[in-house]
Amino acid sequence: MDPVLIVVVVAAVVLVLGVVLVLVARKRSQSRRAALRSQFGDEYDRVVSEYGRRDGERELRARLSRRRELEVRELDGGERDRFGQAWESAQSSFVENPSTGLRDADLLVQQVMRERGYPTERFEERAKMISVDHPDLVERYRAAHRTSTEVEEGTADTEDMRQAMVDQRYLFDALLGGGDAARTRRM
Repeated sequence: MDPVLIVVVVAAVVLVLGVVLVLVARKRSQSRRAALRSQFGDEYDRVVSEYGRRDGERELRARLSRRRELEVRELDGGERDRFGQAWESAQSSFVENPSTGLRDADLLVQQVMRERGYPTERFEERAKMISVDHPDLVERYRAAHRTSTEVEEGTADTEDMRQAMVDQRYLFDALLGGGDAARTRRM
């Protein structure tokens, strides 16, 4: 067989294999991207916008990995009842003094997170873990946190605090493992 023909055939085979490998890699990447989008919803877009696609997807995969390391547990009925009563107290406190009620609600959400096994040291770490388990609520949690910061600075009004309280309630109910959607409807 002619050596030139052998080189041409080998080159063609290598080229075809290269194209196949690229197509398989692209399909796998698209599949991983679709899985991340499905898992994180709007949080996917926010993170990719902030970090860029490659680094953003790496960040989201790191969150999933970190979350798998945590031993998050469900609350038992007694714990849910106790936290539910504490929420009612925070809500009553809100009526008398909105900033105190909102602070109490924020602390209660952190306490429930701690009890369940989530990290609670830094807000951003809490938000990242919430984005894994409750991606539909993480932006509400961030908004409530921003309002809490504005309360400390003296720049939040009562309506902002009311909305933050509602946002905290959504997350609180999700963390408790239940909740009344009608009672926490976004207004």
